[in-house]
Amino acid sequence: MKRAITALPGAASSRPVLSAMSLATCLALACAPSQEATRVELPVVVDGRGLVDATTDLGWTIRLDTARIATGDLEFTIQGEMHALARLWDLLVPPAVAHPGHYAGGDVTGALPGSFVLDWLAGDGDELGRAELLTGNYHGCNIAFRRADELPADDPLAGHTAQFSGTASKDGQDLPFAAILDLDVGAAVIGAPFDLDIDEGSTDPLGVQLRLHDDTSGAALFDGVDFAALDPGDGTAVSIGPGDPAHNLVRRALQSHVFYTVAPL
Repeated sequence: MKRAITALPGAASSRPVLSAMSLATCLALACAPSQEATRVELPVVVDGRGLVDATTDLGWTIRLDTARIATGDLEFTIQGEMHALARLWDLLVPPAVAHPGHYAGGDVTGALPGSFVLDWLAGDGDELGRAELLTGNYHGCNIAFRRADELPADDPLAGHTAQFSGTASKDGQDLPFAAILDLDVGAAVIGAPFDLDIDEGSTDPLGVQLRLHDDTSGAALFDGVDFAALDPGDGTAVSIGPGDPAHNLVRRALQSHVFYTVAPL
């Protein structure tokens, strides 16, 4: 299988080494309740299970042949006031590796730093790396976006954030399409669902999923895009790119947490 996940050279290691004595000191400094919080390492992989055909608000059924997104750090969050755990995380993991904080109702107590290209079709099952997490009841994942500047110039994703291609079908009409998306510097998904208790015995890999449709809200990733109106009519694929109104619709949706899930495999 072609490997479709790229970690940039020089990315900070996600596995700092601590001696037993330094770990004990960190636990003591973090105050008594945090003594129960220990650190675990879990593999993080691309999980294509959620990428199934979906129908948009305009009645187009979307089937993808390509789904790639360039991402930066992944952060895992615990809900509630967990400041003692956040201080412990700061001691366990150097600030250059991870930055604990309070986002979307949760403290960041786990991270997988780096730069990656997630490919949910050709790279389904590939491992991104091993995340470090403090034990606890997790509720969210933050995903940073970036531009894939490291890719060869002839790669359609080079210099961009996301690449999708596939077919949009409606009323017997099948329209191939290709979409290239650019997200702003600093853009991120905040609070993607990640509902899992992690303890000292946890070993299951964490699968990062992309979804075309959110069953709870009814929203679809390509809502609002009228593929018939974009059809050039010459037999070539519908093109969605920077500057197009359809590009703005999809890029906004791509930043919504409802289209992502992290779940154990």
